[in-house]
Amino acid sequence: MSQTAIYWYPMGSGNVQTITIPRFITTLEDDDPEVSAATSETIAGGMRRQLYGDWRRVVITRQHLRPEIADEAEAIRGLRSLQSHLLAGFSIGVAVGTTAAWGGFTVSGAPRGTSAIGVLANTYLPWSSAGDVAVGDEIVLQSRSPVGAREVHRAANVISGTSGGKIITLQRPTYYDHSGSIFVRRRTFYPHLKMPEDQLETPIVTSSSNGQTFDFRLELREDVAEWWALNDSGDTLTGASGQPGAMLERRRFGGR
Repeated sequence: MSQTAIYWYPMGSGNVQTITIPRFITTLEDDDPEVSAATSETIAGGMRRQLYGDWRRVVITRQHLRPEIADEAEAIRGLRSLQSHLLAGFSIGVAVGTTAAWGGFTVSGAPRGTSAIGVLANTYLPWSSAGDVAVGDEIVLQSRSPVGAREVHRAANVISGTSGGKIITLQRPTYYDHSGSIFVRRRTFYPHLKMPEDQLETPIVTSSSNGQTFDFRLELREDVAEWWALNDSGDTLTGASGQPGAMLERRRFGGR
């Protein structure tokens, strides 16, 4: 896979920083859900489920980073620095692909069978001016947890509107009814990822081949509430002012 970029605000404040993993990613996995639910069964054999939400685990691997190559050595230093940020519970954004850093919100929901989705603008444009969506790209539609739904589509047509907005025609109509605003992103763009507790003792960079190369592995989990907080706040991401207020609030109270 192509170049990967990691976007982060060190310890949740300041200007956005970018770590670029050059050339290719060895593997990318994002299909395993982490689910919170309660299921009850009746004597007659009926089943009822209360779903509290599901979150995606994202695993990114890059083998054999070479410290003798300048841009790969810079990536190793950045990744080693990133570990403290993740251990403290702060989020990062990851874009796998040079134009993958694209995602935004619709004004309203969409009923089942909708073929075109209108997205106001790329919320994450300050992270990368190259972020875009084009015909043939896979996109994810997700409405608000816990009763929302997630579905993956391919863009059949894309029309650019005013102020960076997009009207995306889907290759096939939507499967679900989506009430309220929908979050739409490129499938290989993950703007709000955090390190889960079971990964706290796992280094993200390890030495291999007697220290001549380094392997990089991240296993993170989406923080769905964080992107909806960004949408609800009306704040924008800017390099000048750091993270939006919604994220700064999570920083102040999340470490208690």
